[in-house]
Amino acid sequence: MEQKKQKLPKKAGRKRIELDLDQVETLAARGLGTSQIARAMGVSWNTIDRNRKRSEDFEESIKRGKARGLAQVTNALFESATEKNSVVAQIFYLKNQDPKIWKDRVENVHATLDLNQVIDGAKTRLGSSMTNVIEAKEVNPLAKANAEGEQLLSKKLQQKKTKG
Repeated sequence: MEQKKQKLPKKAGRKRIELDLDQVETLAARGLGTSQIARAMGVSWNTIDRNRKRSEDFEESIKRGKARGLAQVTNALFESATEKNSVVAQIFYLKNQDPKIWKDRVENVHATLDLNQVIDGAKTRLGSSMTNVIEAKEVNPLAKANAEGEQLLSKKLQQKKTKG
């Protein structure tokens, strides 16, 4: 009697897509994000996300790739700034490494002053020598001009009445 081969039940769902971790690391080193890595590898973003959640090695390969790419660019920038004497690279490096000293903009602080406080402070500093200072009078130039204009108008009206 021939033994029947027992078939193992098939697992539900799709077949797992295994991604090459070296290729993922290389793409991440070139500065690609997860959605760009997915497009470059011909898979969906969901596949990348599932692999990230499922495998710590996958997540680590992305982190290693990003760190390697950053190190390569940093080294190239430093080399350009020091060995090739690239002024642009030197400025960029300095602005990012020491922004307090090497920044483009000067920050202006706008303060409001209360002149009464300034005058009172000056009076207290000067003390008794302020006894000879004449008190300032409040002048309203608009009120003066308005009064002169009314006088002129009333004179003109009187002149018209006398002529007529």
